[in-house]
Parts: sequence; C-alpha cells; structure tokens
Amino acid sequence: MPDHLPLLSGWEFRRLGDEPDPAWAPVHLPHSPFDADLDGREHWFGLCEYRRILRAPRPVPQALHSVAFGAAMHSAKVFLDGTLTASHAGGYLPFEAFLGEALLDGRPNELRVLVDNRENPDVPPGKPYRELDFCWYGGLYREVELRAYPLLHITDPVSAGRTAGGGIFVRTLEASDSGALLLASVHVRNRSASPRAFSLRATLKDAGNPVATATLDALSAAPDGELQTQLRLQVPHPRLWNVDTPHLHELHVELIGPGGERIDSEAVRVGIRRIAFSRSGGFQINGRSLRLRGTNRHQEFPRAGYAMPRAAQVRDARRIKEAGFDYVRLSHYPQSPAFLDACDELGIVVMNSIPGWQFLGGDAFRDACCQNARDLIRRDRNHACVVLWELSLNETVMDDAFMARLHAIGHEEFPGDQMFTCGWIDRYDVFTHSRQHGELHRWKNGDKALVVAEYGDWEFYASNEGFDQATGAGVLAPWSSSRQSRSNGERGLRQQALNHVLALNDTLSSPAALDGQWAVFDYARGYHADRATCGIMDIHRIPKFSYHFYRCQRSPDETGSDWLGGPEVFIASHWTPASDLRVLVFSNCDEVALHLNGTELARKRADTTWMSQHLPHPPFVFELPRFIPGRLDAIGFLGGQPAARHHVQTPGPVARLRLCIDDLGIGAHSDEPDLLVVNATLCDAHGVLCTVASLTGSVEFQIASIGAQRLGPPASPIEGGIASTVVRLASGVASFSVRARYVQSPWAMDASLDWTSPSLAPQPLPAAG
Repeated sequence: MPDHLPLLSGWEFRRLGDEPDPAWAPVHLPHSPFDADLDGREHWFGLCEYRRILRAPRPVPQALHSVAFGAAMHSAKVFLDGTLTASHAGGYLPFEAFLGEALLDGRPNELRVLVDNRENPDVPPGKPYRELDFCWYGGLYREVELRAYPLLHITDPVSAGRTAGGGIFVRTLEASDSGALLLASVHVRNRSASPRAFSLRATLKDAGNPVATATLDALSAAPDGELQTQLRLQVPHPRLWNVDTPHLHELHVELIGPGGERIDSEAVRVGIRRIAFSRSGGFQINGRSLRLRGTNRHQEFPRAGYAMPRAAQVRDARRIKEAGFDYVRLSHYPQSPAFLDACDELGIVVMNSIPGWQFLGGDAFRDACCQNARDLIRRDRNHACVVLWELSLNETVMDDAFMARLHAIGHEEFPGDQMFTCGWIDRYDVFTHSRQHGELHRWKNGDKALVVAEYGDWEFYASNEGFDQATGAGVLAPWSSSRQSRSNGERGLRQQALNHVLALNDTLSSPAALDGQWAVFDYARGYHADRATCGIMDIHRIPKFSYHFYRCQRSPDETGSDWLGGPEVFIASHWTPASDLRVLVFSNCDEVALHLNGTELARKRADTTWMSQHLPHPPFVFELPRFIPGRLDAIGFLGGQPAARHHVQTPGPVARLRLCIDDLGIGAHSDEPDLLVVNATLCDAHGVLCTVASLTGSVEFQIASIGAQRLGPPASPIEGGIASTVVRLASGVASFSVRARYVQSPWAMDASLDWTSPSLAPQPLPAAG
C-alpha cells in the first residue's frame, strides 16, 4: 500500500469575503468553516481557504505523491506552490490531487485548498438551501492524508476511474458454512518508463491467521500502462458475516517483483456473505430471512456540522445498534467511511444513497448524479454492511431515461447478483416507499421486494394534500405530531412514542422486507427556522421515550461484544402531578410488575391491541387510580425470574448540578481528534432529574484544557432538565476539564469534571504482509 501520512494538524484557515484581507487561524481537521447553530438559521455560505506546509516524510527517489481528500463541501481547487493540481465538484465523496515529482527533493511546499459551499444547481443536491430539508455545511470536513505510491502500484478505487475496477474489489460468489468462493479483482498501474514484470499474491486472514491464498505469476504491465486481473480464493468452513455475527476478514494483496521483493501491498476488510431481496423471501443473508427494524440518519453533529471525526461516527453507529436497529438508511447522501466501518463491525446493514432531495437539474446536474453513483459504489463496494444502493433522488420526479441510466450504472459497477439498486419510483431492483405516501398494503409488482424507507413522522405531521412548505399550510395539530422535543415534557414524548407504536405495528403487517423509522436524531434544516424534532434521540444524542420503545423491540437474548442489549424495561413517565395515570411501560420481558413506593400495584403481560398486535414486544399499560408522589419501579420477568429493572421518581426542588460526558466508552486513537457532548443535569437532592416545564434558564460551561475547544456560545439552554455543550479535541488530546454553573437568582450551583479518553477504541486495520 502507499505510505499514508494523516494531515489532520498544521493547517491554517480563513474565510474569504468577510473582510478585505482576512487573517489566517490555526485549525485541525475535520473542520467546518463555521460553528453551526442548532436550528440551521445561521448557515454560512462562501469561499474559504486552507493552507499548510507539505513535505514528504522521507525523500523517496521513485514515488508518486498525492493528497487524498475524504470530502470537501462542495467544490474544491487544490494548489501546490500556487499551481493548480486538482479540481473537484461534489461534496460527499473522495478525490485525490496528484503532485507529480514536487515532493521528491524533500523540500517544503505550500499546499492550499480553496473550498466553495455556495449554492450551485449543477452540484447535487442542487436545491437552494432555503428549500432543503437538511444542511450541507462546508469545508474540509473529513480526513485528509498524504500518500506515496511506488511507480508500480495497486490503484485507488475512486481515482482509477475504471468501471467495476480500480483498487481491490472483492465479491462473494458462494457462501455457506462448509465453504466460500471469493473473487478479488485487482488493478495495477505502471507509471515507469519501462515494462514491469510482477506477480500478485492474495491472502485472506481471519483474526490474523491465513485461511485462503491465491497467486498469479508472470504478469506484466507496459510502460505507463495498467492491468486489471482477478484472483479466486476458496475458503473452507468460513465464519460468515451477519447482523448478529458480524465477522470480518482481512484480504491482503501483495505485488511481488521478479526477485521476490514486495513492491506494493494493500489490505481491505471484507465480510463473507450472500444477500437476496424478494417479496416472497424478504431480505436474506446467507439464506436466512430477516425482518430487520431500522432507522434513517443525517450525519450532522451539533455545532460541528459534518465535521465528525472517526470516534464520533463510531459512537453514532453504536447508538443506532443499541436503539434496537440492525438497518440504517443514509439519508440523503454518502456518509463517512468511518461510519460504514462501524456498521461492518456492529452488524448494521446499510442503504447507501447518492445526494438528492426533491430536485432534478439539467444535463450537468444529471451527469454529476451519475458520477456520484459510480464513485459511491467504487468507494463502498467492499463493505459487508452495504446491501442496498439508493441510486435515486429522494422524493424527486425523475424521467424514465434518467432512472434507467442510474440503475444501469449500479450493475455496471457491481456485476453479478449481489447488486440491488433501489428508489422511491418503481424502476429499480427494490422499491422503497414511505408510509405517508400510502399503498404499503396494496402495492404489488411480482416478486419484487418492498422496503419502507420512512415511517413514524410525516404521516403525523402534515397532510400531503394542501401542504405548503413555504407557508406551513396543511400542518396537523402539534399535539398529535411525532416532532416532539424533550422540552415538550412527558405529554409530548409519550405522544411521539405512541405514534411509533402505531406506525411500526402497521409496517410490520405490510409485505416489506425492511423498514426504517424517521429518524434517529433531531437535525437542522434549511427550509424551516426550527430543527426537525422527529428524532428518537435529540440533536445532542439524548434519548426520548421512543428510543426505549424501539430498544425494547429487540429480543432479550440479543446482545454483542461491542454493544449493549439484553432484557429491558422502561417506564415512559416522569411521575409528576401532571403525569398520565395510564402508565406506559416498554419491555422485551414476558411480564412486568409495577410498584409504587415499594407496594406492588399489578403484574401483567403485555397489552396486545389493534395498534400493537404485530409488534415483537407490545407495550404494557397500567391504570392507576390517582397520583401519589414517590417512586415507581418496574420489574421485568423472564421465565418467572426478575431480569430487568427501571424506576422513576417524583422530583423535588433543584438541589445539584451533575456533569456527564457521553463517550460510550469509546475513545479516539492517539493521533486522531474527537468530538464529545457534555451534559449538565439539574437534579434534586436525591439525584433525580428535574424535568418540570417551569425549569428554565441556561447553564454556562467553561473548558480548561489546551487543545480542547467548546463549540457554540458559553451558555446553553435547559431542555427537559438538561443543558448540553459540545467539545472538540485536537489530535492527540486525551483529557480535558469542564466546569458548569447554573444561576437561578439568588443562588447558583456549580459542578466540575475531569475527563480522560477511554482506551477502548477499535484498533486500525493491520498493515499488509
């Protein structure tokens, strides 16, 4: 493989046009050109510039250097010592700037990158921001690295620009417990002025141990030529990849010279699995039919926008798995490879999407969509988690010729029977449909599979007939909506949860192969002044009642080595004088007993009604005669034995401030940045969260560590008894201190916390060899 040098630090940044000669400021990548507000109201658009000194880590007499960008939003020009070396349009996918011989002498060079995030109808999603249902932010918001390739090398799959080729492409032709057959396509390029002879050796490793090998000898590449070839690997008794056993292998490919020397090498992770979609068989992995519950995700993070480092991406994937979901749709654009890596590891299947939302532009826009489709597949084709490719523009009226072109690209780039395109118009391999559009139970098209792309939000929010995005006409009554923030209190959170009970129950009675609720996190948007509060977790990743409903739909015997599952019980109440006396309890246990102040009120099985008969684990409803302050305890029983407990307690007056840093036990690697949420919880004297609606004001945060930066204003509003702030850590920073103060005249409360990064971060892919 080429030498990789991460370029995350040492950058300077400035926004152009804000002032005549803007000053440069030091920054770390991933980076956003502005600190976003939580509702998308202060979105910045314009030109910005990054620069840093670049030199090869060691002089190499024969090498090809490049700078690889994970993404730049959304158009970029790359300059080395003032000379343009690369241009790229498209904000979600990678590109390389090849530097020729500029770094061979070991001298320093100035690298500059000009990035433009202004509206452009030719660059997907293309729609004006003020009409868009999400934000695209800006800047160099993913990782950047310096690469040094030998003259004879294995190429990058996107930069190579070859249909169904470039880099290493691994397909599983056969897979069973007794054996598997893998086909590895390898693309080699020779940039020297003479022909080169070589051989290829592929080794498949399981936990570092070789389990299959293949070799091709007597190969050659012409001067400035290339070769695409294939190796077949027979794997006896493989450990297969599945959502509950997400086993991964490493394929190491070595390029060997005539004298036996290793010239180049590359390693990719693969999961051995075969998938299928049909109406009759549903979704299958390795011949096993699975009806997976899923969700939709936007990749933004509060205050940081899209600039989420690897550790933050991994935490989001784990939150999704622990919420009870084994499937996620990446709405509505390509998301971080680090997130896909985590889905590979956790066993979350993915619908991958090209950028688009309710907009179809002209020829340049259409060509860009097609190139996005090709680059997306080339980047992500080896991920075991990706099972569907949404080569369709979300909720966009598209002509048949355009859809046929995108569908054909999918099968050109990923030949064989393991490519499944999908779209919201029935012109693809799989039909994706949203519950608000109706027809879930009446749609039929032979044995074609149906996937419910979205449910649980829009059908409770607006009437499609008469809805006007600009004026808000047609919006239904707020009390019945699924768009409920935590500040709406128990009544709003309970309504959202009941909406999801009804909606999931309905989708499970449809013939769909997969279904995804909308959405896992609250998010900011362009067309509306307020964020969309339809998430089952808020924008700071704090769970709402609906999170626990979905978490309790998972079987109690399901858990993982890297995520928490098992028996669950949750009381959907704050137990205050305003609480509903029909107490709603979610659980995946057989029975639940409810106690009040130590006295058992009732013990019962789940309530199966018309709105819950299809659920794996319907809610439990307990009718209480009156409100008595104190403590409610729920005990879940499996096989007659206590298996899970949860309690809520009537809060007293605010008496203390408690700090918590939401790291999930996941830390960044030592050379990586991090992004964390700090929560300040207002509690009573017994540590009970104070959620009363009258609790207002804000909490002021101070961060006291070098390399740690608070994003956003120092004071954060209180929502449902919790105030949150975001802290960004530079590469190599593994600890910081935070202080918080809540002032409620005439008194104040303070809290402080010292944080050190956990040592539980997954290890990087081993080097080839």
